[in-house]
Amino acid sequence: MDSLLIIGSAGSVGHDMMYQIASMRSDIKVIGADVNEEKGTYEIEEALHTAHNFGNYPDLSFRKLNLFDIDGTAEALNEIRPKVICNLGSLGSWWVTRLLPDDVYHKIGPVGPWIPNHFTLAYKLMQAVKRSKIKTHVVNGAFPDLTNVILSKLGMAPTCGGGNMDLGISRVRRLVARDMKIPFRDVFVYGVGHHGTYYTVRMDGPMWYKIIADGNDVTDKYPHKKLVEMYQGFGYGKSTQSPSALVDQFRTSSSFLKHCLAIYYNTGEVCASVAGPNGLPGAYPCRLSERGAELVLPGISLAEAVKVNEDGGKIDGIESVKPDGTVIFCDENVGYMKEVVGYGCKELLPLDQESRQKELEAGLKRLYEKYKVKA
Repeated sequence: MDSLLIIGSAGSVGHDMMYQIASMRSDIKVIGADVNEEKGTYEIEEALHTAHNFGNYPDLSFRKLNLFDIDGTAEALNEIRPKVICNLGSLGSWWVTRLLPDDVYHKIGPVGPWIPNHFTLAYKLMQAVKRSKIKTHVVNGAFPDLTNVILSKLGMAPTCGGGNMDLGISRVRRLVARDMKIPFRDVFVYGVGHHGTYYTVRMDGPMWYKIIADGNDVTDKYPHKKLVEMYQGFGYGKSTQSPSALVDQFRTSSSFLKHCLAIYYNTGEVCASVAGPNGLPGAYPCRLSERGAELVLPGISLAEAVKVNEDGGKIDGIESVKPDGTVIFCDENVGYMKEVVGYGCKELLPLDQESRQKELEAGLKRLYEKYKVKA
């Protein structure tokens, strides 16, 4: 049986994905992979226990993997030959700045300048995939809205990502269903938007959407201003401090798993808002299958959709990405990072990301010590 390889299976999102798979079905082969062998093995055993309680018997196993070892990863990929790879490896999750006081977080929370945390391991994985010469699909979970763009400039774009705007659009579906008093299953929303719009400003940023309810286009009933008021009024826009890595992870993992399974089972289903398809910035409606990610844009051109996402990326501090993969950051965000973190970076070359990640790690450690944060 073809396999789904989940890299970072001992982490919080990977953990949730394994347990969701265990609770769902038997006709799947999943290999969890992580540098933490002890926890990774334990999670597989617990997931199997869960599966068996539900009467499911998936093929779950564990493989130790260190993405810093590109040759070793390439060898493992050649041996496993996974149909789909889900990369959840990161050197600093999205929530690390959320542990800081709110006034500090709002200055340095936009995720763009923190891209070295997300890009470094994804880059090493894609180098290994290229070196292995296997045919596979990669669903990248490490800030795909930007990471996938950089990787595409280097000729190694993942198939797509997950989470981010997809999570916002799923909330919009529920809001519309409640408002129209119809079943959730009868609402579908096509969504274009960047992580900056979804998370950083709670949907109050550049986005495009088309709402189909009960078979009818009801988009005009929900202009953006009204949608934002509904979204934030329901509590989805609330900025609450995250006490740990567990916040929102189960919901996030279900988004990534949905995209992985659509490719794995070749469903050809249209997914509402898929991050980073084929190296594009932000998220777009896509049909996912063994063929990869095919854009579905009913009522907006590709150029218009890309512009929406590039504008949304500025909310996250991303000014632009050069053809060679160099990221240019917005001046305001560069200033805040220098002021708060002691980290100055206006332009970031792909080959400098790993060393810059160590600078960010050291700066964050100083902030944790200053504000007595226990991560």
